[in-house]
Amino acid sequence: MDFSHIIGQREVIESLKHSVRRDTVGHAFIFTGPKGIGKKTVARAFASLLLCAVPGEQGGCGHCPSCGMMAGGTNPDYHEVNPQEASIGADEIRSICGDIMIRPLYSGRKVYLIADAERMTTQAQNCLLKTLEEPPSYSVIILTTGNYTSLLETIRSRSARYNFRKNTLSEVKDALRARFGQNTENAGFFASYADGSIGRALELASSREFASLREKTVEMALKLPGSKVIEAFSGYQLFDENKNDIDDILDVMLLVYRDLLALKDTGDENILINCDKKDIIIGNAARFTRRKLLDSIEALEAARRNIKHNANFQLSIEVMLMKLQEEDA
Repeated sequence: MDFSHIIGQREVIESLKHSVRRDTVGHAFIFTGPKGIGKKTVARAFASLLLCAVPGEQGGCGHCPSCGMMAGGTNPDYHEVNPQEASIGADEIRSICGDIMIRPLYSGRKVYLIADAERMTTQAQNCLLKTLEEPPSYSVIILTTGNYTSLLETIRSRSARYNFRKNTLSEVKDALRARFGQNTENAGFFASYADGSIGRALELASSREFASLREKTVEMALKLPGSKVIEAFSGYQLFDENKNDIDDILDVMLLVYRDLLALKDTGDENILINCDKKDIIIGNAARFTRRKLLDSIEALEAARRNIKHNANFQLSIEVMLMKLQEEDA
């Protein structure tokens, strides 16, 4: 694992490499930013660099015993915590704090990665703080988090903070093409839909469930306006069967109406997010007025707000469907 295959985050990567070249690597790092933008990937590459016997410009050499064990997931000088439960408890952190006192076996350092560190309980964070106050000279602890302020101020003050930015549209497309091939169908849509998250784009692009859900949602969004009331109410079944994916359904519908509105306002088909459904969007644009599209977008956002505020789910969706079904006054 090295930095050469990582797309984006160049400022962070160059800063980390610079700290190694100058021998100014600290004992604690916090990688913070949205989910799916490469925090753990960069952390693992950084760990490989720190543990490698003959590191190069792009990270670990990939050939020394340390790199070999890193690749196989068996390096005793590297430990990773990936929470499987809702929280990371004190016992798990105590285990790290105990292990960190044992000197490294193969490298000059020991590296610990705690992913989703915001899940640490207050007690767990206090356990970690004791180690951060007097860390062994060879130890490096990396925390990744999507919520920097959830960490104790005393932990934040003892750690070097690295802010990870959202990936650009072209970077997300590059990642999709690297994984699925140069002619990846829907790459433009997934890159736009993922909102700068390579991890999210890759997850959605490989999900048959999402592909099926999207097809049903697009079809419903286009046929609802002007339909009969009974057809609007029948649309509730899709939401009821996919309650855990309600945000995805609302987002897909929102992007359909956004594309229709953008097409009506500009006539430019090249700015469509649903670029793989360009013909469908163009073919339906005449059915919608600008006022209807704005009202539909507001109905979607109102339903989202109501659900987030714990309003009755079925009532919120049915009210939304009725507003989407209504024809222009």
